[in-house]
Amino acid sequence: MNYKTSRIIKRILLNIPLAIGAIIMLAPLVWMLSTAISPNSFLPRQTLMPDWQNLTLQNFVDAWNFPSATTEGLTMGRFFLNTVIMTVCIVIGGLLFDSMAGYVIARKEFPGRTFFGFLALSTLMVPFYVTAIPQYLIVKDLGWMNTFQALIVPSLASGMGIHLFRSHFRSVPIELEECAKLDGASDFRIFFSVMIPISKPIIGTMTTLKAMWSWNQFLWPLIVINDKTMYTIQQGLTFFQGLAVTQYGYLCAGMTLAILPLLVVFLCMQNFFIGGLTAGAVKG
Repeated sequence: MNYKTSRIIKRILLNIPLAIGAIIMLAPLVWMLSTAISPNSFLPRQTLMPDWQNLTLQNFVDAWNFPSATTEGLTMGRFFLNTVIMTVCIVIGGLLFDSMAGYVIARKEFPGRTFFGFLALSTLMVPFYVTAIPQYLIVKDLGWMNTFQALIVPSLASGMGIHLFRSHFRSVPIELEECAKLDGASDFRIFFSVMIPISKPIIGTMTTLKAMWSWNQFLWPLIVINDKTMYTIQQGLTFFQGLAVTQYGYLCAGMTLAILPLLVVFLCMQNFFIGGLTAGAVKG
C-alpha cells in the first residue's frame, strides 16, 4: 500500500466518527422539518421522513396566525415582532456600548483601567441565576415590568463583548490613532472613523453571538413578562403545547420559523465569525 492510499484510508477512518456525530445532531432538525411539512397531528411522528403523499405548507400559515382563534390579535406574528425588536435593540446597543467600553479600557490611561478590564471578564464566571433576582427587583422598582425596557436594558452590555473589543483594540497599531490626532480628529472621530471600520471581524462575531443569545432567551422574558401581548417567540411556542395534547405540526412549523432569522444572520456573518474569535484570542 503506497503512501497516498494509506493517507486516503486514514482520512476516511477519521471522518467516519465525524459523519456519525453530524447525523446524530441533525436528526432532530430533520424530524422537525419533516413534521412541519406533514399534516398536523396530535401524535409525534415515528419517522424522519415526511408524508410525501400529503406534503403541505399549511402548518406554517396556521402557526403564524396561531392562536388568534382564541385570543383577538394575539398571534405568532406578534411574538415574532416582539422578538425582532428586542434582538435588534440588544445587538445594536450592545455593539455600541461594548465597543466603546473596550476602546476606553484598551487605549485610555486612567486609574483602575486594568481592574475594570478584569472586572468585565469576571462577569463571564457569574451564572445568570445568581443575578436574576437582583435584576428582577431593579426592573420591578423601575416600573418596567411587561415592557421592552425590561427585555432590552439589562442585556445591552456584556463582559465577553467588552473583552473581545478590548483585546482587538490593543492589537491595533497606535500609529493609526496618532496620525488621526495629528489631523485634528477628536476621540469620537478616531473611534468611529478609524477603529470601527477595522473591527469588522469582531463586530461580525459579536453580532452573531448577541443575536443568537437574545433571540433564544426564554427564562428572563418569562420572569419579567406576564402580558401575553409582550411574549417573545420562545414563549409563544409554548402555546402549541397543551396540558393533554400537543399540535406537533404547528409546533414544528413554529420552531422552523423561529430558527430562520438566526440562520440568515449566521450565513451573513460567517465570514467574520471565526476570524473575529481568533483575533480576539491573540492578545489579552
